[in-house]
Amino acid sequence: MSRDSSVARNEKPRYSQTEFIVRSALAGGFAGGLAKTAVAPLDRVKILLQTHNAEFIRFAGTRDGLLCALQYIAQTQGVRGLYQGHTLTLARAIPHAAVGYTVYEKVSKWLMPTPESQTSFRRLTAGAITGMSAMPLTYPFELIRVRLAVETNQTATRPTPWSAVRGIMAEGRSSGGITGLVPFLHFYRGFTVSLLGTVPYRGGIFLVWETLNAQARAVLPPATLQANQTRIHLAVGAIAGTVAQIFTYPLEVIRRTQQASGKGTPNRMIGFQETVRSVWMAAGWRGFFTGLGIGLVKQVPTHSLSLASWQLAKKALNI
Repeated sequence: MSRDSSVARNEKPRYSQTEFIVRSALAGGFAGGLAKTAVAPLDRVKILLQTHNAEFIRFAGTRDGLLCALQYIAQTQGVRGLYQGHTLTLARAIPHAAVGYTVYEKVSKWLMPTPESQTSFRRLTAGAITGMSAMPLTYPFELIRVRLAVETNQTATRPTPWSAVRGIMAEGRSSGGITGLVPFLHFYRGFTVSLLGTVPYRGGIFLVWETLNAQARAVLPPATLQANQTRIHLAVGAIAGTVAQIFTYPLEVIRRTQQASGKGTPNRMIGFQETVRSVWMAAGWRGFFTGLGIGLVKQVPTHSLSLASWQLAKKALNI
């Protein structure tokens, strides 16, 4: 645990339960929104590559593919195109981080009330529960964000969140079975894969985060630790995000492909096996790692900023 978290566990609560939750949610929401805003252009390019967009597949695997893709978007869609769908990203990221970090504080305190109880399994479990906690509420925002990100057709009218919502609802109504009766279910394309992937991803992030912070406290002198706390948090957050990204990236590609699949199969939701086959047929095993380089470039600042700013916000809010 971070020094602030460890101290907090040994002190009597200074706030009521409600006030603590509000302050914790504010800290988490700030961290999530800041990190996502910083990497929004990279996130859009990554989604376009993951979904094997016809206009952007030529940039995959090239040395300067990232810069060329960013330049192409800016030239064809303007600077605003780099942030297409970002409002939806924030609509998902802020509550997701607010709920997630708050849940993590509570769950980790329950699972690991003492330093002796801080095992790798419990750290992994706390992170996994954190990742799953906000997904049912925020997942539709992610799906809409992906639909906006993969939209590259140049028309006089820029795609909006409402046009994406109407399109997804129309897909649901045009399909048969239960999704025809409950079209809102189409907002959960890829949800099962997301839930499956968030366990090792979020669990791995918090496992590495807590383990490396504990090692830093054990190895570094207190004065050095205090003077460089933010730098340490930035470095540990980057490592945690990188490790989790590499191990779970194929599941992310499958998830993004399912989320974007309504563009090609609007009348039904494609399943896990069909998605795996389509990715394999398109690019072989390499298809499951398309955009990984950009993903890693994105994850370093994302998790560095998110985890480090979370700690700074907690300090500022005195929790």
